[in-house]
Amino acid sequence: MPETITIKEALALNNPIFVDVRSPKEFQQDHILNAINIPVLSDEERHIVGTIYKQVSQDQAIEKGMEYYEEKIPQIKEFVKNYKEKTIIVYCWRGGMRSKIIATLFESLGYKTYQLKGGYKTYRTLILEQLTNFKIKPKLFVLHGLTCTGKTNLLQKLPNAIDLEGLAQHRGSLYGAIGLKPRSQKMFDNLLLKKLEELNNQPFIFIEGESRRVGDLMLPESLWKAMKKGNNLLIERDLNIRIKEMVKEYFLNPKIVEEIKEISSKLWKVISKEKKAELLTNLNNNEFEKAAEILLINYYDPLYNHSLNKINYSSTIKNNDLDVCIKELLEKVSL
Repeated sequence: MPETITIKEALALNNPIFVDVRSPKEFQQDHILNAINIPVLSDEERHIVGTIYKQVSQDQAIEKGMEYYEEKIPQIKEFVKNYKEKTIIVYCWRGGMRSKIIATLFESLGYKTYQLKGGYKTYRTLILEQLTNFKIKPKLFVLHGLTCTGKTNLLQKLPNAIDLEGLAQHRGSLYGAIGLKPRSQKMFDNLLLKKLEELNNQPFIFIEGESRRVGDLMLPESLWKAMKKGNNLLIERDLNIRIKEMVKEYFLNPKIVEEIKEISSKLWKVISKEKKAELLTNLNNNEFEKAAEILLINYYDPLYNHSLNKINYSSTIKNNDLDVCIKELLEKVSL
C-alpha cells in the first residue's frame, strides 16, 4: 500500500512530480501547477462509468472502471519511465480509488510514490485559504484607461507586472473572449497566487485597473482591496492608434469576424439601431477600421468612461509610443 502525504508536505518536497490521474477534462479545468496528466479514465469512459454507477450499481461501475484501467497499464508503465529518479505524488479528485490504484502500481514498479491525502480538493482548499489571507507588500500602481490604450502591452513589457486579463484569458467585456480560451476560476486563482508570491518581495507591482469581475471570474477580495488603495495612473492614447490596435487584436481571421458579427447583432440596447446597422455593414464589407471606430466611440468608451471619471489619478500618461510610456511609468515608481 502506498503511503499518503498531505498537500503541504508534498509541496515542501524537493522538486516532486505530481501525477494527476483524473480525466483530461478535469485536468484542463485546473490542476496542481506543473502536474502531468495520466488519466485512469478518458472523458468518455468517466461518463460511462458514472452512468453505470447511477443507473446500475457501484460494484458494476468499479468493474467497468477497472476494465478501462487495465487496458492502459502498458501505456502508463511506459510513460512513467521518465521519472525513475523522482518522488511521485499521485492524486485524483478526493484521494480515492483512482489515485490509489496508480500509486500502488508505481510503488510495485519501484518508484518512490505517495498518494495525496484528500486529492485535488485539498489543494484547491489551500489555494483559496492562501488567496483569502494573502498580504500584498509591494505598492500597487494601477493602470486605468479606455479600451485599446495599450495597457496589456505595457504590462507585458513592464517589470513586476500582473496581467489579470492574460491570466483570465478574457478581456473583460462583451467581446472579451474573442480569439481566446477563457480559463476556469480555479485555474485563474492558481496562476494568480503563483504570480503574487513571485512578486511579493518587490518594491512595486504594476496591474491593470479592473472591476472585481474579469469576464466570468472574480478577483480575490485581498487583491481587490489592495488595488482600491493603489496609486492610480490614467493611460491615454489617440483614437486613430486605438482603432489600429483594435483591428490588430480583435479582427484576426474570418471565423472571429463572424463571432464579432453575432455579438454585435445583440447590441441594440447599447447603441442606436443606425450605428448597429452601420457596424454590421462595415463588418460584412471587411471595413474593419470603420467597425472598430464605431465600437470604440459608441460601445466601449461610454461603457468605461462612467467608472473612469470617478477615479482620482496621480498622473495621466500618453501611450502613443510604448517605449516612451514605459519610461515615464518607471520614473513614476522611482519617485
